Amino acid sequence: MAGKYKRTVVGSVVKSKTAGKPDYIQIGTDVALRKGQYLNLESKDFQLKGIDTAVASGVMTGENGEKAKARINDIPDFVRFQIVLVEKNETA
Repeated sequence: MAGKYKRTVVGSVVKSKTAGKPDYIQIGTDVALRKGQYLNLESKDFQLKGIDTAVASGVMTGENGEKAKARINDIPDFVRFQIVLVEKNETA
């Protein structure tokens, strides 16, 4: 069963390695954006809280929640946010 929404991680907001240089955006996936779409900036903490909420409400199984948490915890600390495109799933 597919969910109602499709999440695509487009890239990341990354902390600069050089002092005095600004943070930057690193694009990791080719996407075509359309007028009116939104890109969410999701921190590691925000994503972990979302997984806890999904498991507690029964939207996600505990096993899938643990897999998702492991994936999220693998995000390096220099990544401030992941840039996520959320689209309504046409087949849902």
